[in-house]
Amino acid sequence: MKFTMLTVICLVIIMCIVFGCAQYIGIPKKKAAANLEVYLQRQYHGKLVFSDLSLFFNAATMDPNMYGMLIYDKDIPEIAFYTHLNLKHILENDTLPMYPIADKKTVDDLYKDAVMRYNTRQAVIADFIDDIPEITFSTETISLDVKRDIEQQELDALITRFIDRLNQSFRELDTAFQFHLLLKTATHPEGFVTIPLEIEDSKWQAKPMVLSEKAVGFERLKSMILEHIQAKLDTPYPYYKPTEHNKIYMDKSTLSRGAWLQYLDDTRIVNNGKGKWRNPQTGLYVVYFDLETQFIYRGELLTNENDTTSYREELMQIISTIEAEGIKTK
Repeated sequence: MKFTMLTVICLVIIMCIVFGCAQYIGIPKKKAAANLEVYLQRQYHGKLVFSDLSLFFNAATMDPNMYGMLIYDKDIPEIAFYTHLNLKHILENDTLPMYPIADKKTVDDLYKDAVMRYNTRQAVIADFIDDIPEITFSTETISLDVKRDIEQQELDALITRFIDRLNQSFRELDTAFQFHLLLKTATHPEGFVTIPLEIEDSKWQAKPMVLSEKAVGFERLKSMILEHIQAKLDTPYPYYKPTEHNKIYMDKSTLSRGAWLQYLDDTRIVNNGKGKWRNPQTGLYVVYFDLETQFIYRGELLTNENDTTSYREELMQIISTIEAEGIKTK
């Protein structure tokens, strides 16, 4: 009798678990893909297709039927948007569950936004075809290939005009990412300098230009500078080791001189899970160099208390120091 009662209790528990979890068992990926194919064919007659389909069930959504995917134009892949959809109910309801209910956005809303974004980009490209033969927009980068070497004054004026043009279509370009410009030249066909853009008052503004890691001779320059830094540190600061983090500001007035800011870890600081964690990145070393000749002018330890400063304080210290050395950032 005791055994029978225990068996019944176990069966009840199992049934509760099964039926309780049933609501969390979502649509299989194969069926989800089939539903999405039917939906896109019905609405767009094969014009739109998808890729990167993956389940998006997490603690935030708690929806086992939620999938993420990239939807794009089969003939013009640049017209694309990433979104999340409930693929169990997509054939009856194509509102976007990740947006506020009040917005009631649909797949077609995102598609129209993508078309507008593409057309705006094409208009920007057309406006600069005489000055920049090849402009490529990607998620976070706008590649500007001038196909020739360019002087500082012309580059400064060109970048100013280009950013002004972007700002004329700020809303239409509609990006959730911070753009940066990658300038390509004849000498540096893969990339010369990068110009980060920050958003302020709904407009893009240029930040100081930095050397691209795709620049010709970059790896050799990096090796030389790291060797120089290590040699200068060995005696007075043997506990400092260069990290993978650096900032390489270029002089706007010459497009050749630069300041390599190298972050340093203090190897005496060991975080083993015991006690309060300490930031080992306490050092910041600056090296001044010429890109064309790869000549190193000099270097110095800028600070050994970098772990105690804020990002803003660090940036102000860097800019004031390298500006005093003649590296023009604005």
